[in-house]
Amino acid sequence: MKERAQHLLSMVERDIAANRLILPSLPEVAMRVRELTADPDCKVHVLEHEVAKDAAIAARLLKVANSSALLRGSPLTSLRQAITSLGFNLVRSLVTQLAILQTMQSSSDKDRLRGFVAGGLRISALCHTLAGQHAQLDPELAALGGLLHDIGKLPLRDFLERQAELSPTERMQFEQILHPQVGAIMLRRWQMTDDLVRMAREHERIMRETGEETPDYVDVVIAANLLHYGTEKGRYAQYADATVPALIKCTNGALSAEAQQSTEERMELALALISA
Repeated sequence: MKERAQHLLSMVERDIAANRLILPSLPEVAMRVRELTADPDCKVHVLEHEVAKDAAIAARLLKVANSSALLRGSPLTSLRQAITSLGFNLVRSLVTQLAILQTMQSSSDKDRLRGFVAGGLRISALCHTLAGQHAQLDPELAALGGLLHDIGKLPLRDFLERQAELSPTERMQFEQILHPQVGAIMLRRWQMTDDLVRMAREHERIMRETGEETPDYVDVVIAANLLHYGTEKGRYAQYADATVPALIKCTNGALSAEAQQSTEERMELALALISA
């Protein structure tokens, strides 16, 4: 199985290099917004001008900024007001997430996509909550990583469906084995940070141990997956009686009522994103 998986991964990499497997592109507005917001000297009007180049994303950003999940005062009527109210970090996160959701919506398999997005948004909300409990972590970066960690499944499923010699069961097995590596390839293509690439590449290393007492971003996405899917049955049942380092570091074994409430509030934002 391991040798076949490595062979298939080599085929995926060759198909990507030869443009036989086309990876979705991240809209240019998201790339530019990420560049601009990384500059401490960036001005609001410059960022506003860049976001406004994509009318759809600009309108959706304003709508999300006015959602009940974020609005704390009078309604915002301009893109500049939205950017000023949200702050650069949140604008970067929201524009990236909106762009990714926009990219995903081009998929022809709507049913599969709905399940993928729903799970990704829930794990994203959990990542935001867990990272928010640890001062060394950025909750918005963690939330973006939660949304993106399974992204490799989208092109990989198309590739595996073209391998006629594989049974449906084998396709599912190889998808589970290979999607972290394919996701990492995609995120490097999208020029995402090393932390986000690692979250995609290493999130299935459930018993991963760093030797550190505090969690990193990979720990956060591992813990979020376990909390979302559970260990009673299904993909993570083998860890039901295990002491998972990431889960202990992130939650000390359980998600508090306060953390659960924080996750539900973040889900309000997620729902605003997909309905914008």
